Amino acid sequence: MGMALAGLVAACSTLLGPRTVEISREELQTRLGKQFPTTKRVMKLLDVSAGLPRLDLQGDKNRVALAFDLTAKELIMGGEHKGQVALSFGLRFEPKDLTIRLTQPKVEQMMVEGLPAVYQRALSTMGAQLVEDSLNDYPVHQFKPEDLRTADRMGYEVKDIQITSTGLAIHLAPRP
Repeated sequence: MGMALAGLVAACSTLLGPRTVEISREELQTRLGKQFPTTKRVMKLLDVSAGLPRLDLQGDKNRVALAFDLTAKELIMGGEHKGQVALSFGLRFEPKDLTIRLTQPKVEQMMVEGLPAVYQRALSTMGAQLVEDSLNDYPVHQFKPEDLRTADRMGYEVKDIQITSTGLAIHLAPRP
């Protein structure tokens, strides 16, 4: 009886092996798009507005790339500058608060039309650092406890998130 039970448990654990939950590219674009357009004030000098992002999934690098148009309005002089920003990042799951967070954000390009080269370089350097610092560990989605309740009852937990060419693959694995 003990051997049969051990065999049955082993067979069940094989049946209950790792699972993957897919989030499509379109669903990810919709979720990210809800946070845009957005406007932020920078050092009481500029209002910077970011338009809807264009999403590119880089499965070979396990990164998400976003590009969006931006407009910077000077608060003192009233000038307006248009540009583009492109950045990439990885994703990770934080079990403490059930969030998906950005990891290792990197500004790939920051360009504002009409700026002299010296200002463009300064903006690229300072802006990239500011963006990377402010986006690292930034939560982009929070699961409700009931979203993961079934997986939890079955003894599963989120193991990792993989970015594919078609979306996200959230890997669930049996708890140790």
